[in-house]
Amino acid sequence: MNIKALITLLVLGSSSVAMAHPVSYSGFEGAPVVTRDHRMPAPTPMPATAYDGTHHSPVFVPQWTTLGTASQISNGAMKFYVSPSAGKFTMLKLQTAAGKAFIKQVQIKFSSGATQVVALNQYLTAASPIITIDLEGNKARSIRNVTVVGKNAWQSSFRVLAI
Repeated sequence: MNIKALITLLVLGSSSVAMAHPVSYSGFEGAPVVTRDHRMPAPTPMPATAYDGTHHSPVFVPQWTTLGTASQISNGAMKFYVSPSAGKFTMLKLQTAAGKAFIKQVQIKFSSGATQVVALNQYLTAASPIITIDLEGNKARSIRNVTVVGKNAWQSSFRVLAI
């Protein structure tokens, strides 16, 4: 074997070894070195989870459904009609959007025909922006309409939400 062939064999052999074992430098003393093969897709991140003491379970974050927004309560009452496809609910929330409103009472009519009347006599203001109401019964119920009785200031508004 001549000298040129021997040098070529050594050069090609050492570069193959270098390609088979890539080296990464983390840049920080004591930090773990991570090498990732970019020929494979990146791993998909796991969804947010909560730890309940024994195992991981997905976090459920309920979403409030807006039933309506009132800018002016006319004749002392404002009725919000709810679509049957809106779902079933366990709680209502009145939330100020602007200004001040006095809420005397809230009447909730369910799809079954039953009615729940909640006397509140409370103000919705920037300092007290939310009033929550638990619906009667220990299960989610379909709502036909919600009537808010009270009055609000000029240029004020509030929202009725359900969960």
